[in-house]
Amino acid sequence: MISQEVSRQLYSHLKDVRGQAIRDLMEKPVLVKEDVHVSKIIGTMLKENSHEVFVQMSDKTVYCLNMRDTLVARDIHTMKSSTIGKRIPSLTPLDSIGNAARIMSLHRLRALPIIDEKSQEVVGQLSSKRILQYIFDTFVKKKINFDKRIIASDLMTPELLTIGPEDKVATARNIMVKDMIDHLPIVEQMQDGKNMVVGILTSSDILQTLIPSERIARDAMISDHEQHRLELAARGIADRNLITISPNETINSVIDLMLKSNSTYALVKSMDSVLGIITFRDIIALLGEQVESEIPAYIIGLPEDPFESELVKSKFTNTIKLLYKISPEIVEARCKIKIKDITGERKRYEISASIISPYKRYSYTSKNEYDIAKIFDEMSDSFKNQISRKKSSDKQKESVRYSPRD
Repeated sequence: MISQEVSRQLYSHLKDVRGQAIRDLMEKPVLVKEDVHVSKIIGTMLKENSHEVFVQMSDKTVYCLNMRDTLVARDIHTMKSSTIGKRIPSLTPLDSIGNAARIMSLHRLRALPIIDEKSQEVVGQLSSKRILQYIFDTFVKKKINFDKRIIASDLMTPELLTIGPEDKVATARNIMVKDMIDHLPIVEQMQDGKNMVVGILTSSDILQTLIPSERIARDAMISDHEQHRLELAARGIADRNLITISPNETINSVIDLMLKSNSTYALVKSMDSVLGIITFRDIIALLGEQVESEIPAYIIGLPEDPFESELVKSKFTNTIKLLYKISPEIVEARCKIKIKDITGERKRYEISASIISPYKRYSYTSKNEYDIAKIFDEMSDSFKNQISRKKSSDKQKESVRYSPRD
C-alpha cells in the first residue's frame, strides 16, 4: 500500500516528466492513406507492431483507428477506414507529456499524432511505450528507487475479465469490443478445483487470425476463412508464454520487465492465482492530475471541456472529503476517466475509481452514462455503501469476539 508520503514523493518526482515537451520523444508516425480497406490497415498494424494507425484526410483532419476498432469490421476486405475511424485530438511538439497522458487515457489510446502547427501535417507520433521508457530513464538518471514502497499490487487493475480455454475466438472479440480492452487471460479449472491461467489472448492475436495466409485466394473463400477462425477455441491462438510478475515487485522492476520483454502487459501472480494485470495505461495513470484534498487524490483523463473538467474535480474532491470523514484511515484515491463512445456532440463516459485504505481497496466502475455529474453522484453513494458495510461487518466481528459465553 502506498503511504501518503511516498505518494507525494512519486508525484513530485514525476513533475518533470509531466511537464516535459514531447518534441524529444517523437517517433515516426504510422500513417495510412484515406479510405483504404480495413484489411490493409490490419496488415500495417501487424507489420509495424502498432496498436493505432492515423489517417490524414484531405481537409487536414486526422482520424485514428486502433486494433479494437478493426475488430468490429464485418468484412475487412470491403469496409474502408472512413466507416470506423474516429477523429481524435492531435498534439504539437510543444505539448507536454502530462497533457498527452490525459488524452491517451480519456480516449483509450496508446499513441497520438503530432502535427506541425504551420502546415497542419502529421509529422510524428507519441506512444505510451515511449512515455514508459522516459519515466524509467528518469528514475534511473535521478537514481530514484522506491524499494518495496510502490509495488506491483499498488499499480495493477484487479478483478480481471477472463475466458475459458474452449470459449470461441468470436466470444473473446465481442468482449474486447464491448468492454474496450485488449487483454483477456484464459483461465482453466484444474482437477483440484483451482483456476489456473493457461494463456492470454490479445487484440493483436485476434487480428492475425483475420488475415488469410498467402495460400488462400482472395475470393469467396476469404469470408469462410474469417468465420472459421472466429469459431476456433481461444486456446488455439492464445499466447502461452505469459509475462508475469509477483505482487511485491517494485515499480522500477515492472516497467523494466515490460520494456525488455516488449510486452503491453504484465500479469500479477501469487502462486497460481492471478491477482490483476498491469498495462501501459496503469503506469501512465501515475501522471494524473492531483486534486486538493486531505489525502493524495489523482485524476487521469480529465475531459477536454473546461466546465466538465472543473465539475469532475469538484465532485471527486467532495466525495473524498465525505468519505474521509466516515473513514479517516483512507490513504489514497484515484480516478480514471475514459470515453466509451461518441454520438454526435455527446460523449458516453466510463469512469473507474479506487479508494484505498491500509486494509482494503474499494472500487467503483460506472455504467457508461452520458451524464458525468450523475456518474460521480452514483460513485459517491457506492463508496459510502461499501465503507458502511465494511464498518458494520467489523462491528459485528468485534461483538462476536468479545461477547460473554453462557
